[in-house]
Amino acid sequence: MGNIIIVDDHPLIRLAIRSVLDPHHHNIVAEADNGADAVQLVRKPLPDLLILDLGIPNLDGFSVIAHIKSAGLHVKTLVLTSSDSKNFALRCLQAGAAGFLCKTENLHELANAVKAILSGYSYFPEDTINILQQNTNAANQESVLISRLTDREITVLKLLATGLNNQQIADALLISHKTVSTYKVRLLKRFNVSNLVALAELAKRNAVV
Repeated sequence: MGNIIIVDDHPLIRLAIRSVLDPHHHNIVAEADNGADAVQLVRKPLPDLLILDLGIPNLDGFSVIAHIKSAGLHVKTLVLTSSDSKNFALRCLQAGAAGFLCKTENLHELANAVKAILSGYSYFPEDTINILQQNTNAANQESVLISRLTDREITVLKLLATGLNNQQIADALLISHKTVSTYKVRLLKRFNVSNLVALAELAKRNAVV
C-alpha cells in the first residue's frame, strides 16, 4: 500500500488507473492533468509514487522528473505513457524514473509495476535493461583502456580531442609531426574507432578533457 499521485491529461486514463489500484488498497492522494500542477502536488503531501504520463501540457513528463530531482524530493516515478518503449524507456531510466510502462500493454500490469517499485525495485522492459548493461560494459571497457595509456598518450588524446591538428600538437609537445601521427594511429586502433570525431567523443565521455 502506498500514497500515489496520478498525472495524466485524460480523465478516463486516470479513472482506469484508479480502478486497477483500488483493489490493492493504495491511497490516491491527488490527481493532475498537467506537469506544472504535478510539480506542486509532489511537494505536499509527499507521495510514495508518482504515476506520470510524458505527453502532458505545461511541463512534459521529463521536465517534471527533472524538477523533482533538482528539488531533492524522494519521490519515485513510474512513467505510464503511450510513447514507444524502444525510444523512451531508456531515456526515462536515465532521467531518474523508477519504472516505465506503455499504455498499449495490459493495464493490469500496472499493479505489478507499482508493487515492484514500492518494494524498492525498478520496473523497465527487459530490452531496456539489456541496453543499459551493454552501455555500462562498453563504458567500463573504455575506462580500463584509458587507464592503460601512458602519460604521453593521454596528453596526445587530450590535444586531439580539443581539435588540434598533428603539427600543432607536435609544436606544443616539442616532438615531430611523424611521432604525433604514430600516436594518433595507435589511439584509433587501441579504442577501435575509425576517426577523430569518435575519438574526441570517447575522450569527453570519459572526462579525459
